[in-house]
Amino acid sequence: MDFAFTLNHRPWSGQLADPNLTLLQFLRREGLTGAKEGCAEGDCGACSIALLDRGATGQPAWRSINSCLVPVVILQGREVLTSEGIGCPAKMHPVQQSMVNHHGSQCGYCTPGFICSLFEGYHRTDLKTQAQLTDQLAGNLCRCTGYRAIHDAACEALQNRPTPVPPAGPVTFATPPPAALDKPLLHRPATLAALLQLRADQPDLRLVAGSTEVGLEITKKFRSFPALLSPDAVPELHVIQRHPAYWEIGAAVTLTNIGDAIGPDFPSLAKMLWLFGSRPIRNRATLGGNLATASPIGDSAPVLLALRASVVLASIRGTRTVPLDEFFTSYRQTMLQPDEI
Repeated sequence: MDFAFTLNHRPWSGQLADPNLTLLQFLRREGLTGAKEGCAEGDCGACSIALLDRGATGQPAWRSINSCLVPVVILQGREVLTSEGIGCPAKMHPVQQSMVNHHGSQCGYCTPGFICSLFEGYHRTDLKTQAQLTDQLAGNLCRCTGYRAIHDAACEALQNRPTPVPPAGPVTFATPPPAALDKPLLHRPATLAALLQLRADQPDLRLVAGSTEVGLEITKKFRSFPALLSPDAVPELHVIQRHPAYWEIGAAVTLTNIGDAIGPDFPSLAKMLWLFGSRPIRNRATLGGNLATASPIGDSAPVLLALRASVVLASIRGTRTVPLDEFFTSYRQTMLQPDEI
């Protein structure tokens, strides 16, 4: 499959043969070894990179994510920065220079991941408190330095930064049509109708949004998928809209964006999201994915059940609205039909 994206400010294009190749594996194959494999499940942050994504209001925003969980193919057309692209010895980024100033690295294994998380924080316009800074770093583990030096470096970098300027866009989600005889490893329709038609025609296609669950199937259960179906380019699935009596949240909205948008209206939801995994996980995990997996450790379900939420299930046959307390039918089982999203 023809594949192209922007890597460390430069276009990269070539052929991909495996939809299960993770971004981390791809980067290391390309000689970008700053990102490391630690846990291979999104817990340690050694593999963190920065992805240009959409914020809660649709504006471009850098997000630190776990590259060990994301199949590189679903980043078609996107923009990625690794620690190598954030700065270099001749011109270090302020977060890198602060890490040097405060001796925030010993063995160095975790340092590139910390740099990527700090890079996101440096460019966040809403990061203003110590609690937010602690949360920003919570997805990265260090076993040598003891955090104090890293925390001091983060404080210095953020205190000395100019007014944060959001990154320039656009954030690209369109997938070019496959070339003749090209094997499609990724289906990324641009409309809801096209997504539902693909779901009906090929119900065995693995639907993947944030990949915090599918990534574990690849890295821990060694599952292999022949092709993936992404909802990234469907506008309706990224809606966050306030109505007079309820909020409407698209299934592909990330947990970070949900917290930013509706946390003030739902303090219980905001408090739950603060404790939901780490920020790099919330930067990728989607509400639709967390509910559709029907995992008993899916943290969004209890608070949404308490708030009497409903889910809208859609297919080419139409839509149906189901109270969340009826949606789950058994362990990892839901009312979703094979052709529904």
